Amino acid sequence: ELLGLALARAKRHELGVVVVTVDLDDFKLVNDSLGHEVGDQLLVRFAQRLGEATRETDLVARPGGDEFLLLLADLDRTSPIPGGREGASVAAESVALRIQESLRTPFTVGGTELYVTASLGISLYPEDAIDAAGLLKNSETAMFRSKRSGPGGYVLHSVDDADSTVRLSLSTRLRRAVEQEQWMLHYQPLVDLETAEMFGVEALIRWPEPNGGLVQPGEFIPLAEEMGLIESIGAWVVEEICRQDAVWRAEGLELDVSFNLSPRQLWQEDLADRIVTPILGSGIDPSRVTVEITESTAMTNPDRTLGILHGLHARGLRLAIDDFGTGYSSLARLRYMPVDVLKIDRSFVREMDRDPQNASMVSAMVAL
Repeated sequence: ELLGLALARAKRHELGVVVVTVDLDDFKLVNDSLGHEVGDQLLVRFAQRLGEATRETDLVARPGGDEFLLLLADLDRTSPIPGGREGASVAAESVALRIQESLRTPFTVGGTELYVTASLGISLYPEDAIDAAGLLKNSETAMFRSKRSGPGGYVLHSVDDADSTVRLSLSTRLRRAVEQEQWMLHYQPLVDLETAEMFGVEALIRWPEPNGGLVQPGEFIPLAEEMGLIESIGAWVVEEICRQDAVWRAEGLELDVSFNLSPRQLWQEDLADRIVTPILGSGIDPSRVTVEITESTAMTNPDRTLGILHGLHARGLRLAIDDFGTGYSSLARLRYMPVDVLKIDRSFVREMDRDPQNASMVSAMVAL
């Protein structure tokens, strides 16, 4: 409503209006690591800093989650410098820089010192849109582009910002897909090379599109993590594995099954219970289930990861390190991790029949 009023005044008096979408970077990691109470405290402190970085006449709002909106109204559209940019654009970037500067000081919440960054998207009236809906949409589109280019930046909306528009559309469809569970699992065979027998499968999630195509995990999993939707997707994967396994067992087929955990899933509270409870409830022996994490995920916070992996292993699950050889594994740490399988990255395996160096490295990994 206030944006609509600001636009009406701007049209009458030829003023500028700016909408800024502000999104905290990696806020979900704070909730997952330190709890929602600390996350709420951080949101309050962050909102205070936004207020301090803006004028008293500016509006700071929180539509939900870790996203905030700024309304800068009644701006002079004439350039403060002859031949330079309009005053509204200068004012918007000045606010963005003040916000960035305010975040150089850490927050102290829950007894923990936190450095946080925020990604900002800026939309201007009348350059980018002439109505409220357009300004809001374009500022969010610009914010997505800012996130994509790296945390802690700001981006002014561009009419050529096609990538971010596609991303915004994808995020809308992704929410709908989670609500309607529009997923399917493909099962990649695991074969014993000595006997040529299939002994298990790896479950790979796919997202069917209305046109018959598939959205690959690399396109939607990072966005699902960013939007806080990965837990729902992960829970569906475990439930679907249990359902499919029951079908196979009824047909006399008992297979090992593995599935991937994304980095964000690994930090969920009660992770072992979330996985093991439905598995036990469906009558599957947990030792037939392998949970995979990438090498880079395992080494991001190795001390904490070690505790999580021991918790999963203690519940009977098998553990695998995926993409092995591409990260920065410490063998000293690896020897203490309860890992059952090292999955050698295909960059080594692909050329090992022609490249003696690759072949020798694969042999060494197999021996390890």
